Amino acid sequence: MKKLIGLLFAGLLSMGACVMTGSAFAQSGLKSIESYIHAFVERNGFYQKSGPNGEFYSEWDRIVFDGCNVTIHVLTVGADKPPYTRESVNLDVLFNLKDMNPKVVASPKDLNDNTLPNNREWVILRTADGYRSIAIRRGTSIASPISVFPMQGGANHAESQKLADAFSHAIAICSQK
Repeated sequence: MKKLIGLLFAGLLSMGACVMTGSAFAQSGLKSIESYIHAFVERNGFYQKSGPNGEFYSEWDRIVFDGCNVTIHVLTVGADKPPYTRESVNLDVLFNLKDMNPKVVASPKDLNDNTLPNNREWVILRTADGYRSIAIRRGTSIASPISVFPMQGGANHAESQKLADAFSHAIAICSQK
């Protein structure tokens, strides 16, 4: 009986060590993915479109990770109607990777059929349950909850798909926590 209890105790210790090691690998994997996504957004998180009549739109994104919680800081400047006065808007897009759908796609158009300049693509992030668990905050108040957020991708499909895959891996890691 003592031998059986000793084996059971040794097994539990081994299992605990494996779980802790797996958790450490997942955490280091998440940090690596976060670094890749952060660098990508720093490099590609800006675009600008302007038209012949004074139409103008620009967006600049920055991303911050706090574990599985993500904040995308967005600064937009737009002038899309006469008299084409430029207005700027600051907002934050907040979500938890645990709530996201791991199937992240790269697309040439967003959900409203918008395209980015220079053949860049969108990376479409969706909530797992289809409900509005992504929050858009302006200042201290929540402007609106959404279930889909299109993020700026790269200038070619392989680059955009790599960003989509990085988000998919981060979502998978966070979903296991």
